[in-house]
Amino acid sequence: MLNPFFMKKVAVIIINYNSTDFTISCINSILEKTPESFEYGIVVVDNNSQIAAYEHLQEALKDNNKVGIYRSKINLGFSGGNMFGLQHAQAGYYFFLNNDCELLNDNLSMLYDFMQQHPEAAIACGQMFNTDLSPHHSFNYLPELSLKLFGSGIVRLFNKESYPKKKATYTQPLKVPLLTGAALFVDYKKLSEVSGLDTNYFLYCEEEDLARKLKDKGYSCYLVPEAKFVHHMGQSTSRSYDIEKEYYISLLYYHRKHNNYLAYLLFKGLYFFKNFRKLYKGSLYLKLSLFILRGAPMKYSLKHRQQIAPR
Repeated sequence: MLNPFFMKKVAVIIINYNSTDFTISCINSILEKTPESFEYGIVVVDNNSQIAAYEHLQEALKDNNKVGIYRSKINLGFSGGNMFGLQHAQAGYYFFLNNDCELLNDNLSMLYDFMQQHPEAAIACGQMFNTDLSPHHSFNYLPELSLKLFGSGIVRLFNKESYPKKKATYTQPLKVPLLTGAALFVDYKKLSEVSGLDTNYFLYCEEEDLARKLKDKGYSCYLVPEAKFVHHMGQSTSRSYDIEKEYYISLLYYHRKHNNYLAYLLFKGLYFFKNFRKLYKGSLYLKLSLFILRGAPMKYSLKHRQQIAPR
């Protein structure tokens, strides 16, 4: 196990939830691509997986002194799991990495060096690729009202810097509005200034919330295309009505938190009509529409339905 008080340059935080094989592949890619001389540690948070999956993880990683495994007796979700992992290693930077990612090169050293050279940067991320190695955008836009009403093409005409093209190929570091939650390389000091990840979010909108909080502090997010990684998207979370509800619970919580009440009502109306016009596709969209109209209350979050492990 990692010594939780041993200072590292970088601590990688990986959440495992019933997807142990992905976690092992992710860790192996880190070990393979990161020089032995680089000071880092890996913290794996088992988010109350089935006991067989957890024991498989323990057995696979038991002889690796760079990896510590810490089991939560309840599923804490994305934000809660990462904040739980953060407590088990001290580092200047934390790399919140999805377990369905694999590094293609030395992301840790590259992102660490970039952050050291750019003190205004709070978060960095490498260039993401799909499983077939086709490029996929690593950044997105904050959910602003103008973007929802007019689309990125129109708002880019008036604010090009805040809306860089997602599908373009970049070879130099680029300041972006927010980065994918799959691979967030974060400056701990700046993260602590905004109280870390908001654990009210269970599965979605954590990266939007974090980027917004850091932006309000005057910090920036950067794409660093030199660092490259694969994200086997959708492998760690299956889709269902509950998952679709969770998305809107998080999204409307974000708008209540960061916008005035009128803007919140406008966003709620937009999301309602977005789903209501799809009624012909099935009853799912009627249920979602009515749920959004109620404000997607936080009390229905999957976070509040998790059970404590019996052992």
